[in-house]
Amino acid sequence: MVNAKLPQPINDIEDIQSSSINPATVEETDFEEIVCPTRIAVIDGKERTIIVAHTDFSMELPKDKKELCKKLDPTKMLSCIFHFTLPDVFWKEGYELYDENGDVIEKGTSGVFVHVQTAENYWRIGLEEKIERVEILEFSSVKEYAQTVGCTNLYSRGMTDSEKVGIAALATGNEAYKAVSEFAKEHKLSLTTAKLYLDVSMSKTQILEMSTGAVPEKEPKLGRTKDQAAELLKQAETKFGKIAYKRYVIRPLNSLEHQKDYTREMILDALKSITESQVGKVEVSNTDERESLVSSILTGILKTKLKKEVA
Repeated sequence: MVNAKLPQPINDIEDIQSSSINPATVEETDFEEIVCPTRIAVIDGKERTIIVAHTDFSMELPKDKKELCKKLDPTKMLSCIFHFTLPDVFWKEGYELYDENGDVIEKGTSGVFVHVQTAENYWRIGLEEKIERVEILEFSSVKEYAQTVGCTNLYSRGMTDSEKVGIAALATGNEAYKAVSEFAKEHKLSLTTAKLYLDVSMSKTQILEMSTGAVPEKEPKLGRTKDQAAELLKQAETKFGKIAYKRYVIRPLNSLEHQKDYTREMILDALKSITESQVGKVEVSNTDERESLVSSILTGILKTKLKKEVA
């Protein structure tokens, strides 16, 4: 356990006034006096007009999720604490602060509160019409501020792709997503490889939308059952070893099946017919050539078998 003095929350207006921080910066500011964009925050039980400030080192909001955020059901979101600190220490040490439009805030501007970001609250603040559950922290230096952010976020992370698919399956009840999540874990596969063996189409956007409970018009379906996928993986592994756990084998197999020129049984037989010599060629080839090489080998075997059957 590291013994360290944590930054102290300032929860009472009297604490702020008695501290070394200029009390004028926490007084309610009139909208007309502020050029910067303003927000309403509940501080010490009172609604106050504030300017939310960021530094050059603040986390950027995910621009690709703006539309998705609009679809979120706020009643399904857990509450979080929004931490702020006053700007004096940043200005004193020569750091510029920026408003929510990215414009520099003039030094000495009143009503400025620097957002102390965590992995949870850095993006949530943009969804709040009124910022509640506010905690004001006092830092002795920018270094202490940065250390607090670093320690708080040390183990923070978002869900992995496999975890997102699992949540999406639970949130929507989609059986295809559930199967992909289970198959990936059971066979220690990446999400990409698992979905290919089960022949399920999914995109990152769709996964995120479904994790919120939104059901797409065209629900994902299994192209293969888990048993069929497991048998295909077994045969691919028998022939290609660890290469079977990548995309190089399963993508050509899926492509051939989608063309509908050959039955699933014919394609599986072709996989079983691949020789050691052909496997060796795949193993020594460059990774960007493997997929096309496997496809060429399988196609050659299938065409040869068809010619024999016709003859």
